[in-house]
Amino acid sequence: MAIQLNISAKIAETPAEDQPTVHYMPCRIKSDGPANVSSYFKPIPLESDPKYKKASFRGRPLLGKDIVMPSGYKGLVVQETKQPLVENIDRTLHVSHVFDKITYWNWDKMPSANDAFISALDWIDIAEAIHAPVDSSKD
Repeated sequence: MAIQLNISAKIAETPAEDQPTVHYMPCRIKSDGPANVSSYFKPIPLESDPKYKKASFRGRPLLGKDIVMPSGYKGLVVQETKQPLVENIDRTLHVSHVFDKITYWNWDKMPSANDAFISALDWIDIAEAIHAPVDSSKD
């Protein structure tokens, strides 16, 4: 099975001020269509530490933090216009938006480097360091 990713140059070069606001929520939402999120979901900075945000979703408190994508990387929002009826078939995904930062949310605690999502981003730097060419002339 192959996955083809289509991205236009116009979308790839979206300036930061035109990028969408992206949230990583600690829940499953059984919808994959557009939603008027900004009308109902209004995070505000924490008074004690403005780099963190607070909000609520369905009456439950959330604590969040903006996470910037690692240098040289962008996040992608992809859509599949025609979903396959069987599993082992080639698929085509279309990039609808790119983003440089994402707001990561927790229900009951401050986001930290110990969270799986945030620590997964650290692996990008680790993988680059492990796989970087080694200069053997510096012995």
